[in-house]
Amino acid sequence: MAVGQYREGVPMRAPVLTLDGLRSRFARRPNSLLDLADDIPARCAALGGACIAAAFDAAARDLLARCPDPSALPLWGVPYVLDAGIDVVGLPTSIGVPAFDLQPDFDAVVVERLRDAGALLVGKLPVDPFGVDASVAHARAAIAAGLAAFALVGDRADAVPVDCGLAVVKPTPGGVSIAGVSAIAPDVDGIAILASDVAGGAVVRRALESPVALARPACPPGRLGLLGGEMLEAAQAIAERLGLEMVATDVTPFAEIAALARDDIWLAPRLDDMATAFAEQPELMPPRLRRRLSEAMALPACDLAQAQRRLVALRRQVEAAFSDFDLLFVPPAFGSTGFVSACGLAAIGLPDGGALVGAGGTDDRLAAIAASLTTLNQPRSTRPIDIPVSSPLAHR
Repeated sequence: MAVGQYREGVPMRAPVLTLDGLRSRFARRPNSLLDLADDIPARCAALGGACIAAAFDAAARDLLARCPDPSALPLWGVPYVLDAGIDVVGLPTSIGVPAFDLQPDFDAVVVERLRDAGALLVGKLPVDPFGVDASVAHARAAIAAGLAAFALVGDRADAVPVDCGLAVVKPTPGGVSIAGVSAIAPDVDGIAILASDVAGGAVVRRALESPVALARPACPPGRLGLLGGEMLEAAQAIAERLGLEMVATDVTPFAEIAALARDDIWLAPRLDDMATAFAEQPELMPPRLRRRLSEAMALPACDLAQAQRRLVALRRQVEAAFSDFDLLFVPPAFGSTGFVSACGLAAIGLPDGGALVGAGGTDDRLAAIAASLTTLNQPRSTRPIDIPVSSPLAHR
């Protein structure tokens, strides 16, 4: 697959992969999937090898053999990456501490559903230890390098920021299974889909959802809540475009839940099964985290119980707040959608910044509204990246 002509001294560019673009290409020529499979190693090389590669070529050939019609599956041939904390047979599952890597016996449910939908795994991306300082940098780089059309990552509190330059889909908790996804605390953790556009992220989310996923009636929203006073003009523009009344809301319960979800108290149960190893061989843990993890393990069980009770009370406050509006706009300045999974809500981060949050089960309505607010232009972080001429991709 040609990605451009090489000129001496001029870096080449890897095209961003989108669901619509891939569907169009495969519909015209299904065998072009093999061209993509041939090109994937070069794209991995462009990332400096920051990806544990899966057997993409073999999976592509198997897909062509068992399902030669690209229109038969919603994600036929679509390449994706996921973080190392999600189970895939044959690849190590990691919490960012190599000494505790494991080889899973079963695929995570989300991996099974993506395979059934025709998506092909390119590989796994590194994760920060225990997710305490997680970021989406690797996923953004993979999408920008044209290595994947979307990424699937575990989301703990602020692991996926409001303003990351991608469409970020956070499904209603329970709608997408997290079985086989390493989680610090099921009470506050979730999963996020990162894609170059909202529509593509919504297609992936629907492929991941359980057949019995919670759905609420798609009543048109009437009021748009604004979380905080920042980006008032942007929120007003969204409200006017959607024909909604804008309502200001108290940020306190949302901010407190986001802060609570970041608390190290949730680390304590996760560390129970490695406490002995940590005590005997602290060098197994990253130096920058040793003190923090030691303090987390020393927290009394009553602190966790108190945090869980506080979370329940805050959830009630957020539920009450949603009685005043139908849709919530979270500006980038607020900095967090860490309350979304903890409150059973659904959210979509807009590529241009900010996020829309809806009640649990309103994922489809949320996706339609978010898609209407975005343009077809590529967001800044998924524009093709310059590939050094020394990279194999530059010579293809």
